[in-house]
Amino acid sequence: MCYSAQIRADYRDYVRMFGAHLGIKEFADLFFRRAEAKLKIPKAMEATFEHGGDTPLEAEIERVIEDFKASRAMAVEQDLFAQRKRLADAERALLTKQTKSALESQRIATSKISKAKLDLEDLRRTDLFDRDSRIFPGVYAPVMVMQEGQKVVMPMRYHCRPEGKPASFDIEFDGTYNALGAFITVITKNIVIYQ
Repeated sequence: MCYSAQIRADYRDYVRMFGAHLGIKEFADLFFRRAEAKLKIPKAMEATFEHGGDTPLEAEIERVIEDFKASRAMAVEQDLFAQRKRLADAERALLTKQTKSALESQRIATSKISKAKLDLEDLRRTDLFDRDSRIFPGVYAPVMVMQEGQKVVMPMRYHCRPEGKPASFDIEFDGTYNALGAFITVITKNIVIYQ
């Protein structure tokens, strides 16, 4: 079973409501590492940085987000082209003889084309939906923590693992993330929340 949570993705809300400071270096590091590490960031969290910022680092984050979206759109468009070719090949094959493999190829290509179109629409739209602020295990979200006596907003990944276990534990024993309450409230002795 997969657990998700609706988040408040705009760090400015934490700053305004709680007087927290922004851990801009942690956000910058997250966005800079995203492409190579395949990190998952909700669209609503990206949107916070997409309209420029007060600092040069926020402007750099905006540029990195735009670069990521452009490269992601190109990859999706390439996949869309490949799936359209696969669909055309399957339909040609079905004109001569109906086979299980051609039917399966047609079904898969149609499904992947539909998904790719939705992905492109999501990449290009600017208005936010509720689903853009929903996180699932492995997705980053802004979290307010106490650091050196000050409230700081920084990105953290929604995931828990038992203390002392290596990162490979997450893949080997999928499902250890079912501790949302621990993530939101308190770090207990046996559970470590990590970035």
